[in-house]
Amino acid sequence: MFRLRNVIAIVAALTAIAFAAPGQAQTRDNPFLKAKSWAFQLKNLGPEEQARIAASPFDLVVIDSEQFPEGKEIPLTKPEVEKMKIKPDGSKRLVIAYFSVGEAETYRWYWKPEWNKTKPSWVGKENKEWKQNFLVKYWEPVWQKIVFEFADRIIDAGFDGFYIDRVDAYYYYGDTKQARDQMADFIIKLTNHMRARKPDVAILSQNAEELLDRPNYVAAIDGIAKEDLLYGINHKEAPNKKEEVEWTTNLLKPFKAQGKAVFVIEYLTRQDYVQDAKKRLDDLGFVMYMGPRGLGELNMAAADIKNYAGPRRGPLDPNPEYPGANTIGAKATRAVQKATDTVKQGAKTATEKVKAGAAAAKEKAKQLLKKSEPAPKTN
Repeated sequence: MFRLRNVIAIVAALTAIAFAAPGQAQTRDNPFLKAKSWAFQLKNLGPEEQARIAASPFDLVVIDSEQFPEGKEIPLTKPEVEKMKIKPDGSKRLVIAYFSVGEAETYRWYWKPEWNKTKPSWVGKENKEWKQNFLVKYWEPVWQKIVFEFADRIIDAGFDGFYIDRVDAYYYYGDTKQARDQMADFIIKLTNHMRARKPDVAILSQNAEELLDRPNYVAAIDGIAKEDLLYGINHKEAPNKKEEVEWTTNLLKPFKAQGKAVFVIEYLTRQDYVQDAKKRLDDLGFVMYMGPRGLGELNMAAADIKNYAGPRRGPLDPNPEYPGANTIGAKATRAVQKATDTVKQGAKTATEKVKAGAAAAKEKAKQLLKKSEPAPKTN
């Protein structure tokens, strides 16, 4: 029996490696391509909310793998997950579990009490916008082992897959090629680990579209979820700059053309913005969800975009003036643009000062010439 298990494990691992190999065709269908609607909820996953998820029309729902009633961590059970997989019409929906690979969370099972006093060397500074979330050195084996164990728990709970957040954590480490490569390698290892246990596991990464130029990384994932693609990059309800939208879509379109899925989450309330976003994303073949930024409940109305009135904002939403760290890439882009604008403005101001100085000097010269002219003779 022991040898048989080893043979099965080896075969599964080789199958998983094939998914990560560039240039090879996938041997399974992409599970996300059938999803024409999706939703996202990370808080309040008690029995009532689970029932609402089951009663929703969405084809794909992303949730936390655990609930926290009164701050107590309780993993969702396999029967609870299975109930949420069944749509009201009896058909199946995908239910995948959220997990952050770029930050450690103090309220998770893996966080040890002694770390509150002395943190391990691989744990960095706290996220100022999301308390109890700490940056990690994601390339460290000890952290990756924790992630693999969490992945095993998610599979054992019956989830269809994994929603990987904070893939863009490399921005905290200078956004170097090495930092990007380390993250891409980590995700590939994670995917291989999960598919060795569950070959049909569905993998969806959030943001970090800069990594899509790596064939191995693209082969390892089934889809990508992008926040604030068209609106709200500053967490204010306003259109994003054309060049910002084009830069991202130019990365996402080739990815989709390779048989991958692209999901977009926008946080909008204005009806005209909603309709505009829906049309543009439909034209691109991207699947849109309109959600409250706090992601504390499903936005049921988002399934009916035609009559959509916008997400409900409430106390669960972070202050829009302080965007979450998962938009760090956009923040970096804006910082570069701001610096560029500052330089341009400085150059413009300097030019204007030079012109003004030259004009003043010219006028002063005229006055001096007038004074130096001899007075007219009089009889």
